[in-house]
Formats: sequence, C-alpha cells, structure tokens
Amino acid sequence: MACCQLSRFFFCQAGMKQSEHSDTTDRSNLESSVSSKSNRLTALGRKIMKGTFIVLSVAFFITVYVLANRRNRNSYEYNEFVPTVNSRSLEVEVLDGAGSIRAAQQMTDVLRAQGYDVVEMKNNGEVEERTFIIDHSGKPDTATKLATLLGISQDKVFQKIDRTLYLDMTVVLGKDYSRLKAFQLSTERNIH
Repeated sequence: MACCQLSRFFFCQAGMKQSEHSDTTDRSNLESSVSSKSNRLTALGRKIMKGTFIVLSVAFFITVYVLANRRNRNSYEYNEFVPTVNSRSLEVEVLDGAGSIRAAQQMTDVLRAQGYDVVEMKNNGEVEERTFIIDHSGKPDTATKLATLLGISQDKVFQKIDRTLYLDMTVVLGKDYSRLKAFQLSTERNIH
C-alpha cells in the first residue's frame, strides 16, 4: 500500500509537471499566434499606407499637370508679356485701313487676349498698304513690345505724343494684315 501511495504521488507529480508544461506551451503558442497576427496587421497597415501615399502622389501630380496645361491652353502661343503701364492696361485704338472690318475685329480680339484695353475700333478712312503703330504716350518701349507681339517691323512704329487723347497707342491695319504674326497664329489656332 505504501508502494501504491508512493507511485500515486510520483504519478500525480509527473502529471502536474506535464500539465504545467502544457500550460506554458499553450500560453507561448497563444502569445506567438497573437504576435504573428499583430505582425501581419502591421505589415498590412504599412502596405496600405504605402499604397495610399502612391495614389495621393499620383493624384497631386495629375492635378498640377492639368492646371498647368489648362492655363497654357487658354493663353495665346505668342504670349510674350502682359502689358501694363502704371498698373493699368494699355489703352489701344484699332483702325481699319485694310478695308476689312473683320480683320479689325480679329486684331481687337488678339489685343484683348494679350491684356490690352481696346477702347475703340473704327474705320481709318484711308486704305493703308502696311500696318503701323502710333505711340501717343511717349513710351517707345511699350510700342516696340506691341510691334514685336504683332509681327510689325520696328520702322513702322511712329511716335505722335498727344496727351489730350485717352489712348496710349493706335494700331492702323494695312493690306498686309494677313501676313502679321498675330493673324497667322490666330488663324492656325482657329483651324485646329
């Protein structure tokens, strides 16, 4: 009987050690399972963050590209400058000396698109062979810039200062208007 009790004691002790060992194993298995799930969630979170960053970056660059191209599409290709004098638009008069009021309207549209304030458009009364510019304000550099923009040679820029006029410049269209740079670019734009 003592032998049975003793064997039961050792058997119980062995069973307890085995159950302690299995509890420890179960706990470590549970902890490693939780740890691996946590690592997978962290890795998944990193992938989601990386994907979101890439999508937002692409969206940002597309937006910048579209906005930049929209601005360029709305302006004329020969946009060399936007003229201003003392923080106001230059006031220009367009005279039709070519016998084509349509050409005068087209010149008015070109000038307005470039920021000039075309205050009057009318018939010149005389037919002119070549287009020219009259500077009324006494600022030859602005008249020169306008001549360059339109494709008029510099020898066709004249100065006739008249402070009583509310004009900075007068553009007198001649029969050569269809050869001007501004008209050629405007015509190409309308074709496309």
